[in-house]
Amino acid sequence: MPTSVPLTSIKTRGQRKRQVAQALLTSHHKSQSISTKSSSPSAPVRVVCISDTHNKQPSLPPGDVLIHAGDLTELGSFDEMQAGLAWLSSQPHKHKIYVAGNHDVLLDQNFLARYPERRYGQTKTKADLDWGDPLDPQYGVSAFQYRPDALDHWEEKMALMKQPPDILVTHGPPRHYLDQRDFHRAGCPYLAEMVHRLRPRLVVFGHIHAAYGREDLVLDGVQRAYGEVMTGWSGWGMLAWMAISVACGRISYYLSKFLSQGEQKMTTFVNAAVVAGQQNELCNPPIVVEI
Repeated sequence: MPTSVPLTSIKTRGQRKRQVAQALLTSHHKSQSISTKSSSPSAPVRVVCISDTHNKQPSLPPGDVLIHAGDLTELGSFDEMQAGLAWLSSQPHKHKIYVAGNHDVLLDQNFLARYPERRYGQTKTKADLDWGDPLDPQYGVSAFQYRPDALDHWEEKMALMKQPPDILVTHGPPRHYLDQRDFHRAGCPYLAEMVHRLRPRLVVFGHIHAAYGREDLVLDGVQRAYGEVMTGWSGWGMLAWMAISVACGRISYYLSKFLSQGEQKMTTFVNAAVVAGQQNELCNPPIVVEI
């Protein structure tokens, strides 16, 4: 009869890998001198990012592009949706992008077919808005959700892209990027993998209110390896590769500066959830990014 391994031992081994990965990534960031600010472009586009307004209508700063990353409403009723879209349309920003969230159930016909009692009205609103991807991993009974292991969803999305986007907007976060809910990560690992492959300039999302904020990162091999280890897709072999890469990182970084190759491409992650707390009160200001 095989000897069983205590669950606490398994958790401890996994925790040690994550601790090593975190230490290596921190060292790597220091060697790159990554700051929380990206270099300013000569003619920047000012992007105003908000998400998870839940029927609130916060004051918005001026900008060229307004992005709302989902949960415009609380119940997803026709009246709520009508009011929210009218508010977005009335904003002075020249370009507006809206992604439905899991609370915006009226826009998900597949969800309403399964839960007809949630059909509070019919959507007849036409607004001057562009649309992004609303789906996020399944959590409870809400709209626009897919199974957490559904890799095909993001593979299909990438196949439809003619070229990598400069701005990627989703409702849910990629795994390990501003996705901390209580004591676990709530983001999608397959979305994170797609982000690493596309390397957009800006990624905007919400959904996890407590993880509001901004991160500016270089999505290089070390960053990608860190995500794989933290997700549980890779083990000590990948950590060894990370250690070697980090050891060489300072040399390669200064060499690239010496050869005038310029700064590495930065990706800005924004969790733009403006509400927090059990009552979804307005707590967080819109995040403005210049790209």
